[in-house]
Amino acid sequence: MRVLLISLCSDPLSELEFVKPVEDILRKSGVKPLIKHCSKISLKDLNSVDKSIICGSALRDNAFLESRSFKMLEESDKPILSIGSGFHLIAKIFGCDLLNKTRIGVFRVRSINKNVLSERKYFYAYFMTKKAAKIIGPLKTLAKAGELECIVKHEHKDIYGCLFHPEVMNPEIILNFILKT
Repeated sequence: MRVLLISLCSDPLSELEFVKPVEDILRKSGVKPLIKHCSKISLKDLNSVDKSIICGSALRDNAFLESRSFKMLEESDKPILSIGSGFHLIAKIFGCDLLNKTRIGVFRVRSINKNVLSERKYFYAYFMTKKAAKIIGPLKTLAKAGELECIVKHEHKDIYGCLFHPEVMNPEIILNFILKT
């Protein structure tokens, strides 16, 4: 299986915190990912792999939100999981408003719709975000932490957004994405 890990990090040093842990989870499960920075990906890259994971970035690193190059994600039919800042990107691409909402630490998550990422009704997850999103169609909410929408899915495509960082406490979410989508 070919998996593309997309880095949103402006500072390559941040990749040790946001990309490397996801890479390690994949490698332990036998997947050798292709890793590329978001400024260097194309629709051809997305279509050449089976799945893509958009990794998070540092709290103050929002440069990727100004890029128009991500419109190609709408055109891809391949499964995509977006984590942390990647959640913000997916929300923005599909027309959701981003809200200033800081959440740092471990919080209880409640699944409100059945989904392949997590079969548990309740679980705890690690958040590190300064933004959230007001989810609108074509995205639908799968899980919440309080009233904060924290797992979303495109209603017709296997495109998921995960506001928290599953690589910290919930690696099964990454593995479920790889194995079940």
